[in-house]
Amino acid sequence: MDRQIESKVMSEKYTANEWATMQGGHTLETKKKFSFIRDEITEARYIRTGADALGRDMTDVAESFFEQLLMLQQMRFENPAFAKKYAKDTLKFMNFNGIKPGGTDLHNLASILNNPGKYKGVTSPGSVRFDELGFKRYLRDISSGRDNIAMDRTFLMKSQKNLGIDSSFLKQARRVSADYGRSNPGERSGLSARMVNSQRVDGKFRSDISKQYMGTVKSKKLIPQDKKLPLWAKAAAGFATGVAIGKLID
Repeated sequence: MDRQIESKVMSEKYTANEWATMQGGHTLETKKKFSFIRDEITEARYIRTGADALGRDMTDVAESFFEQLLMLQQMRFENPAFAKKYAKDTLKFMNFNGIKPGGTDLHNLASILNNPGKYKGVTSPGSVRFDELGFKRYLRDISSGRDNIAMDRTFLMKSQKNLGIDSSFLKQARRVSADYGRSNPGERSGLSARMVNSQRVDGKFRSDISKQYMGTVKSKKLIPQDKKLPLWAKAAAGFATGVAIGKLID
């Protein structure tokens, strides 16, 4: 009788597979509560719904998209595993017809650019063109680990023009990112420092790529420490002038 009661209690507490495992003399592998939180999540934190786009103009949306695009380009070299997963997640819905709560921030920003008349809260001071086919090709190459430097360089340059990017920071960031494999340590440090500093503006640090980017910059020590000058000043100087920071420190 006691054994029947025990069996009933155990069957209610465990699944059939778990119960069978224990009955066979094997230990049951358990997971700590909320362990799923440690899993790498790539879904929108910056632009989750259309309401998050209210009050923005298309220039702001285009710059935010382009900045995250360049961060992804740098991550192809510094954290390829994350870059592949992020590109795959961005392509999850197969199109860019609208903002998706489960999409990446890059997906949702692209969806606004691809449907300028759909989001009434976004004012448009000028014409912005979005190359959806080129963007999909670019993401597929990243997710599959394919490198095509010439095509990527052309795509990033074309995107800069189509989106009407006028920021000197983003233009220089595009030059370094497009040829990141051939860039010097000073250029990489300067790019990283300016990108990290930019994340403090307009809540961009909330984006799903920002946390991973800043974590990679820190773990790879892409921004060198210097006691003589503030870190941001030295990195920015090297980035703007093209002078390697390592040489300046020496």
